[in-house]
Order: sequence, then structure tokens, then C-alpha cells
Amino acid sequence: MIKEKKTPHSPLGRLVEVDGIQYQLIGGKLCRYADLTMDKGFKIVLGQAGSEDVLKHLLNRMLGTKISWLEYRNTEHPGMTEDERSSRFDVYCEDEDGSCFQVEMQNWSQKFFNKRAVYYSSLILQDQAVKAQRQAKQKLFKWDYDFKPLYVVSFLNFKNWTAENLGEKRNEYISIYRYSDIETRNELGDGTNLVFIDLYRFAKSIEECESLDEIWLYSIKNMFSLGYCPEEVKGTEIEDLFIRSELAKMTKEQRIKYEEEVMTRNDILNSIAEQLEDARKEATEIGRAEGMAVGLAEGREKGREEGRAEGREEGREEGRSKTMEIARRLIADGMSVEKVADITGIDVSDLTEA
Repeated sequence: MIKEKKTPHSPLGRLVEVDGIQYQLIGGKLCRYADLTMDKGFKIVLGQAGSEDVLKHLLNRMLGTKISWLEYRNTEHPGMTEDERSSRFDVYCEDEDGSCFQVEMQNWSQKFFNKRAVYYSSLILQDQAVKAQRQAKQKLFKWDYDFKPLYVVSFLNFKNWTAENLGEKRNEYISIYRYSDIETRNELGDGTNLVFIDLYRFAKSIEECESLDEIWLYSIKNMFSLGYCPEEVKGTEIEDLFIRSELAKMTKEQRIKYEEEVMTRNDILNSIAEQLEDARKEATEIGRAEGMAVGLAEGREKGREEGRAEGREEGREEGRSKTMEIARRLIADGMSVEKVADITGIDVSDLTEA
């Protein structure tokens, strides 16, 4: 049985109940869970108060850490001067030891993304510097540059450079980079960790997943297309992710913002698809026209070449006939066959048969 619950003032964010389960109707499609590969879905589910435990389990699983407590921080980071624009992180938090975690979902390929991650890490260090300097002034001692560990964690949902030359790894979809000596590989020890999680290459079904690490990746990448919580997830730390991701459990404002982003993304993708189709058609027409022109030119050239070859052959044949006629006359006048062959270049056997 289907029941629809419409929001009073907006066509967006409306819920539809099917067999006791509430879905959000988006673009004519019933959706139970948020798409975590989208900016809004990722932030709503993993970046707001109440999601600390879910994010803690995710980070411990992906990074191999042992975080027991997390607290969300301001995601707005100003530039170093008034003229520099600020940067906004998707999710930013600290654990009980002061370690910092900046977590984001990246759907679109971006040139020099690895360098962007380095830049983001510098902003977090800068933030620590400001706090430390304030404390130093209050306590009357100089700051000693003792950075707390930091992790810039990027889920990459596009083909990226980190997938190359992975070698032997604990998890082939996770790459963690630290500053180290290029010869000895000894780490600098500043605690900076650049983490790239490759969702693009992860293509396993839930049945093919061999660990909780992989079930996490499967859930984050595919949850939006599911209408249920898989049996492999139930009873694990990941089940709470599904509960937090149910659109019906979000506020109306959150559902509206999420739906608006979905529709905007669909409009962008449709526009890109139309432009690509137009480009293909134009390229096809140009290719066809160029092909015809090349074909005609090649045809004309081939015709000319065949004509020249045929003309040369006909000329040679006509020349041979005339030479043979002269040879016959000379032989008829009493000249020896050998002498005629020597003069005309015709083989003696051909003259004898003639």
C-alpha cells in the first residue's frame, strides 16, 4: 500500500510510504537512503552531531586508528591574510588526543588533486598554530611547533593517479602518504597523513566483499540504490550508517537541501551528456565530410593512376605490335632471324613462331 506525505509548502522533500517503509520521491524515483557520494548526503550523514560514532568506526576501519571519541569542529578555515579566500571542509573533527581529521567526498576529477590535499593539510596546521599561539600568550611561553597528528581523508569517486603502482598493501583501495626520506624511507614524524580512498575502482558486489573494510566501501558507494539493509551489514558497526542515511529520518530542511542537490547534479549531468552528444554528432558529420573528401580525392588519384597504368600498358602493347610487324617484313625481305632479333630486341623464339 502506498501513502504519500507531502510537505505543506514545498514540492521538495516529500515522503512516500510503501509497505510501512518511508521513501523520498526524487525525480520520480523512490529513494530510501541518501547518496553518500554526493556532497550534501555525505555531510548530512557523516558530518553532523549525532554521527560521531559512525564516523569514528569508519575512520578506525579505513585508517587503522583507535579513536574512542570525536568532536566536530568548524569547517570554515580562513586564509592567512584578509585578501585570501577561505576554504570550507566537508567534515572536520578532532579526537580525544587532539588529532585532526578532515574528511571529504570528491566526485569530480581535479587536476593536481594530490597537491590540493597537501594545501588542505597546511590549513589544518595553520589552525593549530593559531590556537597554540593564543595559549602561548596566555601562559607566557613560546610555541614549540609540536603539531598534533592530522589526517586529510579523501574519498575519490573518479579515476585517479593513486591507483597506479600500488604494490603490496593492507587494502588495495586505500593509500596513505606521509613525509619521509627518499632513500631510507624514514618518516619525518610530523604526523601528517594524506589518505586517498579509491571508490572508483571498487566494483565488488556485497557477496564478493571479503572484509568489513570492503563492506564499508560497498555501502558508501551503493547505498543510495538500495531499498534495504543487506544481511551482511546487520549486526555490524556499519548498520548504524544505514540508519543515519535514511532520508525519512532527516529533517524536512535536510531532505529539501539534499533533493535540490540531486536535481542540480542531474541537470548538470544531463547538460554534459547533451553537449557530448552534440559534440559526437558534430565530429561524426565533420568526419563524414572529411572522409568523403578524402575518398573522392583518393578515388580521383586512383583513377588517374589506373588510367596512366592502362595507357602505359596499351602503349607498350601497340609498340610491340608495330615492332613485330617490322620484324616480319625484314624477315620476308631475306634478313636472317638472328639479325632481326638483334635489331628489334625481340626474342628469336618469338620471331620463329611468328
